Amino acid sequence: MKRSRLRLFRTTSLTISLLAVILLLITVFVIAYMGVASVTDTVTTTVDSGSSYDQLNQIKSHYNNLTSQYDDLNERLGTSPDTTTKTTFNEGKIKLSEANQTIAEIESSINNGESQDDINDLISTANSQLEEAEGVYNNIST
Repeated sequence: MKRSRLRLFRTTSLTISLLAVILLLITVFVIAYMGVASVTDTVTTTVDSGSSYDQLNQIKSHYNNLTSQYDDLNERLGTSPDTTTKTTFNEGKIKLSEANQTIAEIESSINNGESQDDINDLISTANSQLEEAEGVYNNIST
């Protein structure tokens, strides 16, 4: 009788030890998986935001060039251009202002880690606004 109790105790303690080791291994694997997933997500986000920063810099450069062209055009038009030209000029300046606001939104979105699709939408909006402002500039300057 003593032997069967001893054997039962030994079997039970071995089973509990085995379960503890299995649970410990599962915990380690889950924590390792979460760590790898976090690092992978960080690397992916960094790569995506890097290309977004490149596009943002191109848009800023285009905006700055267009702004200087508008400043030169304003000086060439003088103080009293005809009303149609002045109205068209002001529409172009409004497009530039909208593009500047969109550029600020892009920068904020990148810094806040928003989705790449949202950032790409803002980039295409800024590009179209700059193209419209450039078209207005070309109509006036020709």
